[in-house]
Amino acid sequence: MVLRALMAAAFFITTQPAAAAAAEPAPVQREIIPGSELMTSQERERYRQQQRAAGSAEARERLRADHVKAMEERGRTRGLAVIDHSRNRKGQP
Repeated sequence: MVLRALMAAAFFITTQPAAAAAAEPAPVQREIIPGSELMTSQERERYRQQQRAAGSAEARERLRADHVKAMEERGRTRGLAVIDHSRNRKGQP
């Protein structure tokens, strides 16, 4: 009886990390926000919320494109260039 209890405890202990690992959500890949250096932390969080709320990949891309245009304009008024890192990753100039 004691042996059976010890074996059950050993089994429970060895399977616990695997179960915990399976329950953890997959890591979220975060994008570099174009023009983030020109934004406040509140603006960056609002941008992230809008991206999460977008219903489709196309809607997210439209939001992103509009955002890039707005940040490029903000950069121009401050005499700065905005680098869109996603263009570099996709092989675009």
